[in-house]
Amino acid sequence: MLINIKYLVITVISIFLALGIGILVGVQMDSEEIIVEQQEITLQKMEEKFSELNQTNEELKNQIQKLSDANQLSETYIKNIFPDYIKGKLAGMHVVVVETSGDYVYTEMRQALKAAGADVVSISFDNDKLFNMTEEDESELMAYFKLTSKENIIPAIVKNVSDAAYGKANKENLAFLIEKGILYVSGNLETPANYVVIAGGSSRDEGDNRYEAIDIPLIRELKKYSLPVIGVETTDAKISYIEMYKKQNISTVDNVDTIIGQTSLILVMTGKEGHYGVKNSANSLMPFLSEEEKTQ
Repeated sequence: MLINIKYLVITVISIFLALGIGILVGVQMDSEEIIVEQQEITLQKMEEKFSELNQTNEELKNQIQKLSDANQLSETYIKNIFPDYIKGKLAGMHVVVVETSGDYVYTEMRQALKAAGADVVSISFDNDKLFNMTEEDESELMAYFKLTSKENIIPAIVKNVSDAAYGKANKENLAFLIEKGILYVSGNLETPANYVVIAGGSSRDEGDNRYEAIDIPLIRELKKYSLPVIGVETTDAKISYIEMYKKQNISTVDNVDTIIGQTSLILVMTGKEGHYGVKNSANSLMPFLSEEEKTQ
């Protein structure tokens, strides 16, 4: 009797195990079917989303092309009316442009000033030469300017540039600095500037503070002569000097490489002082024009 009960228990357990295995296999098969269905649904949704993204991408491409075409037309229109608009606005003005970093080209800005009727003089610093002088160069400059310390070399050069902008240039000193490759000068420096444009901005690494050695001291020297000063730079200047210029209480234009920026610069010289351009440091894109000025 005991043997029969033992076999009965084993039989019952076997039956339950078989049922459990059957249920498990069935559940797994159902789960696999569900997973496959979910994968198919997900794949279908991804294909639909991809199709939508392609359509959106094509629409954006078309919009970009339309905007590009419209921008090109606007630029063509602006370039056509720009010479007539600025013509004669700076007639009789003597403008000295001082390029302090040498990292950016300001040719178009100078051409715009000339087109507006200004007599333009250019003074450019060669910073590579100025900040990487040999001991022999330093000794020669100290001897020439009768300096007692090499820390006084750059201040002496800055002072000569400010004197030149004021129409009190020491021609021998300038000739010496030009010969040494530290300065490049083009134009007439015999009369005081009506405006001095400080063209800065740096393409160097973060931490470049050369403006502390040249730009700021130069602005302060020019102010001693009561010369109006404007600080400018290009739109793509890696390190902006505009905030430092603003602290010196001078007008600024941060996109002077563009026609809009050049227009702002010229308008500043006609009395519309302020901070203009496209960067966070600007108060507005360009000076506000009265209805009368818009029709001129």
